[in-house]
Amino acid sequence: MTRLTLTIIACCVLAVPASADIIQRKDSSSFTYLYEMDGNPSASDLDSNSTGDFFAGAAGGLIIPQTYSGGVASSNQGAATPENLFRTDFGGSITRSTLSSDTPYTLEWSVRKTGGTQGADGWFGVAAQNPSNGYSARVNLEDDRVSYRDNGTNADFLVGTDFADGAFHDVRLAKEDGDSFFVWVDGILLNDDLSSGFTGGNGSFNSGGAWFLGDFSGGIGGDWDIDYIRFEPGVAAAPTVPEPSTFVLGIAALLGVVGFTRVRKNKAE
Repeated sequence: MTRLTLTIIACCVLAVPASADIIQRKDSSSFTYLYEMDGNPSASDLDSNSTGDFFAGAAGGLIIPQTYSGGVASSNQGAATPENLFRTDFGGSITRSTLSSDTPYTLEWSVRKTGGTQGADGWFGVAAQNPSNGYSARVNLEDDRVSYRDNGTNADFLVGTDFADGAFHDVRLAKEDGDSFFVWVDGILLNDDLSSGFTGGNGSFNSGGAWFLGDFSGGIGGDWDIDYIRFEPGVAAAPTVPEPSTFVLGIAALLGVVGFTRVRKNKAE
């Protein structure tokens, strides 16, 4: 008679290495400030300081998107005043009322490209600077990659992402204490790990502190929809979806190292 014995050796589950402030995972639906695009976020005052959280008017020939349907905000580059930018560069805005010079934060947005031709810097960008800081972070979404600004030039962060697929993609930017930033796309960490982030190499673009989301540069082109913008001040948080390396480790811990031992018994004579 032959018996097949399955041996499973359990492995310990390894935690994602954490740096100074990324000490927790948090789903963006539980963030403090949620702009779900059921209406223009310039009319929202979620911090209750009697000032709209986002800039409402036109400036520099640009204006916040004016079309909101089904919980989605749509840009319109072809409008008489292009509707293609969310901005907070004014007194009382959500960024200036909740952030100091080095406050950590987590910003997440869900966006899809809907048409048009991207520019040299892609089809959607985010530039973020804390009040009174001398540097900022800039992340560009291009049709086939994510890049970030490093000392005046764009450095590839991830090549091969298909942002021209018509689907929404969730992008998260987390800032730690100091000049250190992390980016996730659809729950996937783009940094090598959580031990160090990329530096805010964009320099100062707004010393008062502001976010620009959308088209704020001549190098950005194309139209897009935004499903939400979510913001959590005071903490740099990873998504609740595990990075691939963590997922693989979890599977390994469950399945272990599988060995097959064949035990053969002699038949009784």
